[in-house]
Amino acid sequence: MDSSRDDDGAWKQGDSGVSFPELLNFASRAQSLISEVLLLSGRIPNEFRDRRYDPVLFDLRYFDSPDEFESRIVGNAELEELEDQLRESCSEFMHRFFLLANGIVIYHQGLLKYLDEIQEGAYPQSALERVIENEKGRQLLTESLALFGCILLLLEHHMGGFLREKLLVAHVRYDCCFNAPNIQQICLLSRMHPLKPVRHRQIHYSPSSSTMVLVQNPEELLMKFPFPKQVVDSIISLLRDCDLYNRVRHYPDPEHRTVALSSQAGWLYVLLFYSPEFLHNGIVMREIVDRFFKDSWVVPLFMYFIVDLSLSWDAYKAAKTSLSLCLSSSFIRDLCHLHCAKVKDLMSELSSLLSDGVLSRGYVLNNFQSLLSFVRNCNVSFRWLLLHLSSNDKKVREIVISLGTAHQLEEDTPLLFLLNISRFEFEVKELYTELLEDKGALWKESANHASTVMQELSEYFSGAWASLWKMEGESLKDWFKNLSLEICSMEYTKFGTVGRKLYHMISKFKEIEQFYEVKENLQIKQHILGIQKYLQDMLQALNLHHDALSTFSVITDAVFAWGFIEDFTKQLHKKIQQDPFIVLNLHSFFLKFQSLLHAPLVRISENCSPDETVVSAYYSLEYVEHICAILEIIPVMLFRILDDSVTFTVQPFHQLNRIERDNLQDFMQGILAMSRNLHNLIHLDVKSWIEGKMQEGLFKQFGSRLNSFFMSPSVGLEELEMKMKKLTTNILSQLHLMECFQDLIHSRVTHIWEEAYAQFLRYCVQIECDNYSSQRNPESMVACVQVDSNAQTFLGQILHQIIKQTNPSSSMYLEPMSGWFDAAGNELLGLRFFDILESCIGPLGMASLDSVLAFVILKKLEHALKILRSLLDARCLGELRMLDSALGPPSSLPLLRWSSYKKMAKFVETLWEPWVESLACIGQLQILRCLITLKLKSACKVKASLISSAVGSMIASVSSQREKLKGIKKENDGMGELFLHELSKQGMLCGFCLPLQSLYISEDPPDFLSRCAFVVTISQLPRYILDTHLNTLTSRMKKVSLDFSPLAIGLGTFLRQFHPSYLIQYAQYMGQYVRITAEDAFGVTNESQKRSTESTQEILKSAFWLMYFCNHMELPKDILDECIPPGLLAALQV
Repeated sequence: MDSSRDDDGAWKQGDSGVSFPELLNFASRAQSLISEVLLLSGRIPNEFRDRRYDPVLFDLRYFDSPDEFESRIVGNAELEELEDQLRESCSEFMHRFFLLANGIVIYHQGLLKYLDEIQEGAYPQSALERVIENEKGRQLLTESLALFGCILLLLEHHMGGFLREKLLVAHVRYDCCFNAPNIQQICLLSRMHPLKPVRHRQIHYSPSSSTMVLVQNPEELLMKFPFPKQVVDSIISLLRDCDLYNRVRHYPDPEHRTVALSSQAGWLYVLLFYSPEFLHNGIVMREIVDRFFKDSWVVPLFMYFIVDLSLSWDAYKAAKTSLSLCLSSSFIRDLCHLHCAKVKDLMSELSSLLSDGVLSRGYVLNNFQSLLSFVRNCNVSFRWLLLHLSSNDKKVREIVISLGTAHQLEEDTPLLFLLNISRFEFEVKELYTELLEDKGALWKESANHASTVMQELSEYFSGAWASLWKMEGESLKDWFKNLSLEICSMEYTKFGTVGRKLYHMISKFKEIEQFYEVKENLQIKQHILGIQKYLQDMLQALNLHHDALSTFSVITDAVFAWGFIEDFTKQLHKKIQQDPFIVLNLHSFFLKFQSLLHAPLVRISENCSPDETVVSAYYSLEYVEHICAILEIIPVMLFRILDDSVTFTVQPFHQLNRIERDNLQDFMQGILAMSRNLHNLIHLDVKSWIEGKMQEGLFKQFGSRLNSFFMSPSVGLEELEMKMKKLTTNILSQLHLMECFQDLIHSRVTHIWEEAYAQFLRYCVQIECDNYSSQRNPESMVACVQVDSNAQTFLGQILHQIIKQTNPSSSMYLEPMSGWFDAAGNELLGLRFFDILESCIGPLGMASLDSVLAFVILKKLEHALKILRSLLDARCLGELRMLDSALGPPSSLPLLRWSSYKKMAKFVETLWEPWVESLACIGQLQILRCLITLKLKSACKVKASLISSAVGSMIASVSSQREKLKGIKKENDGMGELFLHELSKQGMLCGFCLPLQSLYISEDPPDFLSRCAFVVTISQLPRYILDTHLNTLTSRMKKVSLDFSPLAIGLGTFLRQFHPSYLIQYAQYMGQYVRITAEDAFGVTNESQKRSTESTQEILKSAFWLMYFCNHMELPKDILDECIPPGLLAALQV
């Protein structure tokens, strides 16, 4: 061997300065190619597994007669469509496969050329003999060849020949690269591997079969791309005798020799197929089996891929015969009995060592070598049991399972054993690392204590009575004094010589301890024992070195078990549900497989290859995906506790029981441990990931719980309020429980709850808006919104119940009471309901309702405009022109007076009813928005007065600086948009929205817009009378017509969508109408008294309508004074 150790324990490597950049490059590229094989094999497009695409996917026979195959597709519309779909969806994958195949071919060509050249002496410093003699050289040479064999085996295992042929032919056809370089070799690589019939045998495909490599006739597969026989034979001969990676020193027990040599055993397995003569040589194979496979027949091939020699060597008589002793039933039973018994004993000992207070710095310092041996035994037994439980030989596997059952080992025993092993290893390594970091301080402390005690003993033995006591020719006084000085001068860095001195000192103190006078003097004896302890501590500190950590990493590596991670995931989910304490061990469980991230990158990093990022990303992604798959159960368990604790009848302040609290604390401690220990290993913040999953879970819970509160269309106000209170109880109970979660698991759970609730409300708004847009046709949009049985969310149900209760055709809105009443005076909906609603769904829910209402209003306005345009035909426009000409300017009084309006009012009374109903519906929704805004504003002032004041001030400031902000917006559009958007959102939550001032649409106005609105108004006035008691216009007939307030507000909202002049013009037209009516009532006339009374009522109604309109549309007071002169108002009051 080329490695030796000097007196101070430093390892030296023979010829370590010699480098082999060519071989390093090959080994690096091989690792990159393997990662690409694994990546592509996990992303095979479904089209290549779909039988529908078979007519357009061809094998290599296509190249023999391409025209014949193409003729099958040309002219067939269905096949041409399939081919277009295939080309569009799979071109990138096919191109990537072609690059992979080309890369494999180029790799083989390059390595073959290099091997030929080193045999011919083209590289004097890299002759084959020198490469093999050098430690790193033989490692790289072995890896370069063996990894290429692994590439071929894994390619065949994951992407069978039929798939490869279809991928290759499809790419060549679509990319038209029939003459691409290396195309013949790529076809050879892609060609289907012929299978030979094998004798019948019971084969069990274990759950880990995706990582169990079973390729028939592997030597034929590998010999498609051969290497020089001399090189292969030299490497095989080398591997038979050497310790390629110096692993034996980590496994001093001869019983562990096969584990120590397992890495090179995998290489040897591959290389034997390049030189199958060895497989047929009984003597050689007996030697190989005795050294590498004497107690294992299921062995790792590469990382977490394994092979079952009992099947793989079935076709090689000499190899199978050499393995026959290992496969005999008696030998399997003995071996299985040995490891099962060990596993049971080791698990018991692990439980004792993992008990609280056992593992400590002192315990690890004093017993590290025995702990190291214990860890080694655990890993070896675990390895054997796990691998051989996955044997594909059904008979062999049944023997292993039956003996495991006999030893009371359950199906999940390997997992539990692994969890305990990983936890134990993690704690021991943490303590040993701490000791290693504190080595200098520990040494100094023990040396100072020992020196001090020796000084005290020197003074004690200074008397004449002790002058006869000698030690090595010196008086004890001088001996202790000199020894004290010597200890102070020792340096722990030279642990070879210093260790021998310390050992010599300890033996001398044991001699002194035997003196009769020392035995009789308790004080001296205590000092002597104390010195021995300090010297032992110094010796223990001296033995702390990084080589021990290296050994620890080697013996605890479990990358071979990564292939079983999916089985472990299922078992872990069950175990965590039974015992949440297991979560505490998950971080160490994940760390057990951390070599998956490092091992493939060793050669790539040494080569400084640009592929490092890509390869690292692949393995990291696989690692993270499986971690997340395991952790999926944690949010599930959290919400199971939540489901058990919150029911529809639960009280708002329900408390968690003690078991649930303990479970939550276990979850949180496990999560914190994972976040802390995996932080530098992968780009995954476990705590944030769990919080994200909790938010997803809460979102689903909101969907299932809140959407379950559906109400029948016939529900009344009392039942509606009862439902809302029940919903409030449920939401508050869940929120309170989340607050308990926050105290127990020390996470921002209430913030997560709020985010999930906000996300759910946004989802509800989107669903309801989409539902409204897709299900309502123009005809149904004419009518006011009714209760929709197709409402998809609880928010839609609440909204449609509110709209039903406030229908303008069956209710009356009384502004002083801020509520809706029926004809009998019973309240249908009022402020009390909005108080209940706000306490139930909160400000976010109210704002979400407001958003849906705004969307519906927008759609209603668009449709109302469409209706109006359809009504304004040529005849109607002609009538409006005549009316406009007859009435003249708004400030004048027409000659025809009252009769000027009669004809037009009668003309629109029935024909324009759909537009009137649409306006009333818009007004109804606007009033609801106003009440929601009022409730939001009042609630915000009470619950968040500072926020309300700040937002109000900001909005006022922005409004006053609007022109300046427009200039800033042009300079920095992104920031300005974001600022105004966030301010608008906060303003809505705080109730600073002005629904009646809002602009919903941006369209060109139709002709005679103000005149149309005016004519419709006077056509509706006869339906109402002025109720001075209620101070509003009410229906003239007992049969209720459209409510006045929604109609007036809807009309004003419609006019506001256009230029402000239309609102003013409408008010002026109404003022002209009031003056004409007043002139008709109070002027000199020959009409009857009855006509005068009717005119008086018309004056009151029209004037009230105008004043109500100007007040809610916030028109300037001078406009109202202009329309209704103060004298007329005084006369009206009289």
